[in-house]
Amino acid sequence: MTELPATKPTSHGGIIVPFDMFRLSQLAAIFAELLVSKARNILDAKLVAVRHEASRVLLLRVEGHVVGDEPAEFWRTNADLGLIASQALPHRVLLYWAQPGPAGKRREGFLVAQRGQVIGSDEASEETGGARPETGWPVQRLCEQMRLSVADLAAAFPGSPRVEISLVDASSYNDEQLLMTLIGRDAMGPDGDGEGPPAAPGRPGPAAAAGAQPRPGAATPPSRANVEEDAKRRANEAAAEAAAQRQRAEAVQSGLAYVLDELGIIALPAAGLAEPDLLRPLVVATLAGDLPGGLPRELADRLQGKRCDVGIVVEFLSEVFLDNTPLSKPAMLERASTREIAGLSLRALEVLAPRVGYGTLLSNGSRHVFISRKPDQALPDEVVTRLFGGQS
Repeated sequence: MTELPATKPTSHGGIIVPFDMFRLSQLAAIFAELLVSKARNILDAKLVAVRHEASRVLLLRVEGHVVGDEPAEFWRTNADLGLIASQALPHRVLLYWAQPGPAGKRREGFLVAQRGQVIGSDEASEETGGARPETGWPVQRLCEQMRLSVADLAAAFPGSPRVEISLVDASSYNDEQLLMTLIGRDAMGPDGDGEGPPAAPGRPGPAAAAGAQPRPGAATPPSRANVEEDAKRRANEAAAEAAAQRQRAEAVQSGLAYVLDELGIIALPAAGLAEPDLLRPLVVATLAGDLPGGLPRELADRLQGKRCDVGIVVEFLSEVFLDNTPLSKPAMLERASTREIAGLSLRALEVLAPRVGYGTLLSNGSRHVFISRKPDQALPDEVVTRLFGGQS
């Protein structure tokens, strides 16, 4: 009796966002620019968008030779696609990767980003002890929370509306037509009424044009009134968000702690890397004129020509990047050097804090801090003591 070959577990990954009206072609162009900057071949690459009808989420994937044989590894090592997508989209972005095998090599992980900043992440692999008993495997847990089947996610929601956009020719696509293709199955009966799947491409042409024609009972494009209503809603949300951001900035600047040293001043704001807009004004390579808001104006003359930096606690290692990839504990242990500062034995590593800049990550294993100075620059004992709060 001949044994049938075993089915190879599917390696998969991608980006999950709430389905909303946005320019898919613009996102494809952004992805193209980022991948080209990494010297990747994107000639046959395409952005594939699939709408899961039951959960109202959109799955975004890149397909083509650029992805290679292990899609999970592509998304894990190109997690900055999630960060850049979170700058272009109005919602939080979830980027995930799942590599089921071979045995002993399972790895799953995800990161959540908003406005270009990682605000949460998790990863587990069998090589580092597997999933935590209390939480399980990250992607499996996410699917349970979103009421999705892991198998359906791996297969990109079979039978769901989908469109494809060439990364090298993204500007030639009609975004309204792409979105109408994605929502066009809303009114179909449960048996499909013999319609068959929607046209995949959103590019102008016979197939796309046919897919854009209203079917009996199909959803119609949004009216001008609905578009204007949506624009007004977004404007109100943006105004409310801007007001909240101003209040938050005032709260951070009020009573802002700082430390002076020979290189300048280091601010210690009650903020984190999830709020780069509050941190970035405090990072100045050479001070000229007034000091950033919240710092004493009487120190301005004394600090002319010197630096202004920030020192903050980092909640997750993955909030900072090493070699264009969110930092993981194994990478930190492998690459970081040991330094004695303020009586503490710490691991130190040069990292990039997105939208803030390069600096030094210091860790004692349970607590991590970021100072916007590179490891070869002075890292004052007082700053380290305050940020670690007496932890050894």
